[in-house]
Amino acid sequence: MNFSSFKHSSGFRGVAVGLTASALVMSAAVLAQGADAGHRSQRIIGGTEVANGAHPFSVALLETGHGSARDRQFCGGSVASPDVILTAAHCVAGATSNELEVVAGRTVLSDAKQGQVRAVAPEGVVVHPRYAKNRAYDVAFVILAKPLKGISPVKLPTAGTDALIRPGQKATVVGWGNTDSNMGNFPDRLRQVQVPLLAHDECQVSYPKGYDSSVNICAGAEGKDSCQGDSGGPLFRTVRGRQDPLQIGVVSSGDGCAEQGAPGIYTSLSSAKLWKTLDESAKGREIKEWLRR
Repeated sequence: MNFSSFKHSSGFRGVAVGLTASALVMSAAVLAQGADAGHRSQRIIGGTEVANGAHPFSVALLETGHGSARDRQFCGGSVASPDVILTAAHCVAGATSNELEVVAGRTVLSDAKQGQVRAVAPEGVVVHPRYAKNRAYDVAFVILAKPLKGISPVKLPTAGTDALIRPGQKATVVGWGNTDSNMGNFPDRLRQVQVPLLAHDECQVSYPKGYDSSVNICAGAEGKDSCQGDSGGPLFRTVRGRQDPLQIGVVSSGDGCAEQGAPGIYTSLSSAKLWKTLDESAKGREIKEWLRR
């Protein structure tokens, strides 16, 4: 699979891997010219670096090969169980297991002493069965060849609830994605930014054809957003009285990065429809069993 195609996939927030710095900048300039006008790319903009060990459930998806994880990272993800990584469908659709690696529990991508690197199990890439026909179902799962140790999975919301996605509330999105929409700057250290959740009506004004309120939420403000390289990463909230964060979304797409009137689109993990329709494939039903373990 040619992961560099993510850089040119208009709207989605994956990133090219294995490119020189100058090539990354040139690719970023091409993003807005893609054919899928409803989906443009995203990164962490307006955020801050995190301390070592912060958000250990956040993972980086890597292209297999030589070089540091920083050179090979193209999308994010989160630990859904010791064996399963949650990410965006557009990050892994069409990929084979031997093309992917996962690094979990790492804050600085180039620091090989941090975290755990895992191969992907044979036939371990599971894309939501509705994604092929409806890009709003932008979620996928990666089954690891060997379970992670000592990393607590992120908590997921109860399907069908909406208290966590109430408009006006703040959520946090993290990733190693682009921090400069003009130059293409991909950091080595994990970054985070707080973004406001928006009402479905506001999101549909921004994306009249690229937003499905039954499986999407959107968040962001001018100057604060996710971007290229952040695709698949977690959008989460910490609720008063609970220490563990709850992941409410998966970074999917957006029109540009941190632009006025163009919030980021996220796959909603509170969506009952998203989880119910996962049963439409045998692989999807298998994932549900994995997550119950």
